[in-house]
Parts: sequence; C-alpha cells; structure tokens
Amino acid sequence: MPKYIEMKQQINAPLDLVFPIFCRHRIFDTILWPLNSVVVKIAEDSENKDGVGSRRRMGLGPVRFMQEETTKIIPNQLIEYQMLKNPMFSFHLGRLEFEEKEGITYLNYSIWLQSKIPLMATVVLAQLKWSATRGLKQIATKIDQYKPQ
Repeated sequence: MPKYIEMKQQINAPLDLVFPIFCRHRIFDTILWPLNSVVVKIAEDSENKDGVGSRRRMGLGPVRFMQEETTKIIPNQLIEYQMLKNPMFSFHLGRLEFEEKEGITYLNYSIWLQSKIPLMATVVLAQLKWSATRGLKQIATKIDQYKPQ
C-alpha cells in the first residue's frame, strides 16, 4: 500500500496567475530542490507544451534517475503526474489541487509513493516533504517573479 505526504500552501495571488506557473515543468526545480529536471517529451497540445503526455527526467546534477509524465490537467483545478518505470518504486503519483477564495489561491500538494525496498518510501517521502514545503513557501513569497513574461 502506498504511503503519502500532503503539503498545503496559501498563495496571495489569483488562481488564473498561479495555475499556469505550476503547469510548467521547470517550477519543480524550485519545489523539489535539490532535484532538477529536464523536459524530454513535450505534449501534443500546442497551447501547453508541458501539458498531458509531456515528460520530465529528474535527478541530482547530471544524473537523472527518474522520469515523470503529466497525466491529467483540469484547468485551474488539478495537475497530476506519475513516475514511469523505476526499479526502486512500484507506484508514484503527485497531485496538485487548487482552489481560490477572494483572490487567494490555496494549493494542496499530495505525493503517494510505494517502494519494493523496505523503508525506502518513508525516507524518500520525508525528503520530499522537506523540499516541497520549503519550495512552495519560496514560490508563494516570490510569486511575482514567476509570472510569464
């Protein structure tokens, strides 16, 4: 059975500004630092190259040991991604859920992980929770610098 973590973040900006920022693969370099990513497949959607079907490889420095694919986007509501084949993990799902109230965006970020190696999911989720909590706060504090140019 997968283990999971959940992070919540309030962002003092409207959802129509926040959601497109989180649709971009590159934002995960900030959210999940020290992990970094590179897009290896763009989506077929000409309006959103980071949309459903797009893939990113993630890792530390030049070693990118996992690949994730965006599997679902509901505009201004939901983004989901899953890890593709990985020998250490049998299941991985990330879900970002968005809600706006009075011009403020509320983000709920959940990550599920199941490993074939005992305690591996627990250790990795602890690191991801630390990174994501830190990264989400950083984005919320500096939301203006992430606006599309």
